[in-house]
Amino acid sequence: MLPRVLTVVLFIAIMGLLVAQRFSLPPSLPTQITAVYEESNYHTGETLKRGQSVVTPGSGYLAISIGENIQIFMAANTELTLERLYENEMTVHLTKGRILVDAQGDVPIKVETNFTQHLVLEDIVSFINYDFLETVHVVPISGSVQVSIDSGENLLTPVPLSIHETDPVTFEKLEVNLAAGDAAKFYEWTGTLPQVTK
Repeated sequence: MLPRVLTVVLFIAIMGLLVAQRFSLPPSLPTQITAVYEESNYHTGETLKRGQSVVTPGSGYLAISIGENIQIFMAANTELTLERLYENEMTVHLTKGRILVDAQGDVPIKVETNFTQHLVLEDIVSFINYDFLETVHVVPISGSVQVSIDSGENLLTPVPLSIHETDPVTFEKLEVNLAAGDAAKFYEWTGTLPQVTK
C-alpha cells in the first residue's frame, strides 16, 4: 500500500512541476508577416506563433519580423519552423530552402538545420539548406557567423561556406554572386542588398 501511495505522490509532483514549467515560460516576442510577394498562403500582418512552421510555395516570398530587431526573408520552396521566440533566446529551424536573416539587436538569433547551428548577431546572413544533398550554404553579407557542426567543429566565418552536414562532414569556401542566377530576384526583393542589381 505504501509503495503505491508514494508512486501516486511522486507522479502528482512530477506533473505539477511540468505544468508549472510550461506556464513559467517567458512571453514570446511579437512575430508577424510583414511582406508577401506573389503566391502565398499568408497575408501581411498575420501573426505567427512559437512552434509554427512557415512554408512558401513555388513562386512566393515572405518577410517575417521577430520583435523589433530581427527580419527573416524566405524565398520560394522554403520551410522554416519558429522554435523559440523569447527576448533572450531566438531559434528558428531551416528545414529546406533559402532565407536571409537581418539581425540588428543585441541578442543573437540561432538558425538551425539538421546538423548545424549558426548564431547571427548584428549581421546580415543568407542560409541555403539543400536538404536533399545534406548540404548547407552559409553566406555572410555583413559581419561574421558563428557556426557549430554536430561533429564537433566550431568556427567564426566572415566568408561564404559550403558545409556537407553528414559523414564525411566537410566545409569549404564558397564563391557566391548573389546578383546572378535564379535567386537574384529574391535578394533584390529583400531590399537589404544594395549591391544586387537588375
